[in-house]
Amino acid sequence: MEYPFDKTAIPRSGKTGYVALLGRPNTGKSTFLNTVLDRHLAAVSSKPQTTRKYLLGIYTDDDSQILFLDAPGVHCAKIAIDEAMNKSIERVLDDADLLVCMLDPTREPGEEDAMTARRAQACGKPLVLAVNKVDIATEEAISRHVAFYHQYLPDAPVVQLVALQQDRIKELMDWLKANLPHGVFLYDPDELTDVYERDIAAEMIREVLLTELKQEVPHCIAVTVDTWKEQGNRIQVGATLYIERENHKGIIIGQGGRMIKRIRLESERKIGGFCGCRVNLQLFVKVAPDWRQRKQFLKDIKLME
Repeated sequence: MEYPFDKTAIPRSGKTGYVALLGRPNTGKSTFLNTVLDRHLAAVSSKPQTTRKYLLGIYTDDDSQILFLDAPGVHCAKIAIDEAMNKSIERVLDDADLLVCMLDPTREPGEEDAMTARRAQACGKPLVLAVNKVDIATEEAISRHVAFYHQYLPDAPVVQLVALQQDRIKELMDWLKANLPHGVFLYDPDELTDVYERDIAAEMIREVLLTELKQEVPHCIAVTVDTWKEQGNRIQVGATLYIERENHKGIIIGQGGRMIKRIRLESERKIGGFCGCRVNLQLFVKVAPDWRQRKQFLKDIKLME
């Protein structure tokens, strides 16, 4: 077997395996991953469908290496980009050794919850129901949500957590370590992901767009990082924002260019914080009509395989 790190070293071993994070949009899967890794790796916002493709997050401590697979939120597929996200979910479930089904009891269980539970049931992998946001949910709401999922997954154990707080995820982490198999670690302990920095940067720019722009507009934007040049302690980055409509360009640029400047500065701050150096970012806005419905375009920008 080959390893992604020094082959002359004796491989470390312990409790290890792939853990899929599954749930309807905005249950806190990406927030949980960032808290576990203690780094802002996955894009997070209050808007649905923030996660568009799966992301590997690598957690390593003295006796375990947990390979988290953060999947897009489960929702009804209507257009090509939804199909691409569904394929990402399928891939994550296929690769997983264990499944974390994330629940949000602050919202009434609905069709997306039923879809999530049915997918978890069909997957057939060992799983746990992880009830998030228990600091702001009522006991009645928590019980109602668990009962809803137990209709489909009657034997699933339940843990409670607050994805934003390190000390409130321990019960879930203990369950994962207890149920993962023993094996050889596949990654160097210092590695956080197998994703290139430029791809993480693209997601950070999109996170800023989701935060700064109106409800519908950011969902119509795709981000690609086209150039990445390291110069000493500075990185020069060039990125393109693809939009579906010409009239969205004015919203992104803003009056006197104020909005695009705000997006650029906040993106530079986030990317620089992740990379540990200064970032100079250039943003370009291009119209790509109906890009979310064009499979070839989605393949070109690596949102579809």
